Amino acid sequence: MHRIASVISAVACWSSSVAAEPLPEQLLGAWAKNGRCSTASERLVITPTTIAFGDNTPEEAQYSANDRGPGQGVLRWARPEGDASGFQYFAASDALAFYGMGWGMGGPTAVYRRCR
Repeated sequence: MHRIASVISAVACWSSSVAAEPLPEQLLGAWAKNGRCSTASERLVITPTTIAFGDNTPEEAQYSANDRGPGQGVLRWARPEGDASGFQYFAASDALAFYGMGWGMGGPTAVYRRCR
């Protein structure tokens, strides 16, 4: 029983340290749906470890550089299984495509542009 508890503890520590890795610098900052930076409800703020929509409480985020798709990697919330939504970064247009239904379920449901 003690051995099982040790394994569970080790996995919990490993998973929380993985999720806490800093996100890529090119993703950090304020973004807005369709570039509407002056509208708070349209904004998205990405910090080295979190994502927040509008005035919502920031949530822990994770980035996977090796996920497939037309963009560079995938940025997701570090939520339990079941939430397939995420973002892909497109360097050429400096935009984030949001896939609200998850990757492979049609095109992006919104495009976010960097606020300057």
